Amino acid sequence: MSRGFTLIELLIVVAIIAILAAIAVPNFLEAQTRSKVARVKSDMRSLASALEAYAVDNNNKYPPEHLYPPLAPVPYNESVRVMMAEAHLTTPVSYISTIPLDPFKSKPQWAPGLYWYYNWLERYGRMLNPNRDSSYPGTCPWYDAPTAWILTSLGPDQTAQWPIPYDPTNGTVSTGDIARLGPGGHPRS
Repeated sequence: MSRGFTLIELLIVVAIIAILAAIAVPNFLEAQTRSKVARVKSDMRSLASALEAYAVDNNNKYPPEHLYPPLAPVPYNESVRVMMAEAHLTTPVSYISTIPLDPFKSKPQWAPGLYWYYNWLERYGRMLNPNRDSSYPGTCPWYDAPTAWILTSLGPDQTAQWPIPYDPTNGTVSTGDIARLGPGGHPRS
């Protein structure tokens, strides 16, 4: 009689391994998503510091959104706004050594994978005034107060859901974008 495993014993071992994998993989993916969200928030905090340092050195003006003059007839391209912010924050004065990549922009259509930057003051030509309500022209309509700039990430759903804010209480991979607002801004509740 040869000593070895029977087919039933092998199937039982495979079934046990499959059950353990079914328990472990979702927990791993959940932890991976939470770590990416934490990285996005950390990156945005670094970018916010760089934007504020830039403003201090440039008479309270933030980097422009666009590479081109405002009236130039160029096609709209999301990469234009992020590239311009990168150029101003890294050269000639290095306010941040490198612009971090958004870990949630893995789909090809979101090239080059950077966080979106909106210069709200440049876009609407308004100065911040804390006495204005959120319906005043030039105020970001999706937030309760005027803000100077906005940084956004696609968030775990990897879909542009602007202006829906990401909320992990709806599930780790839930609809919404992760946003960081400049001075005066906070998400609408």
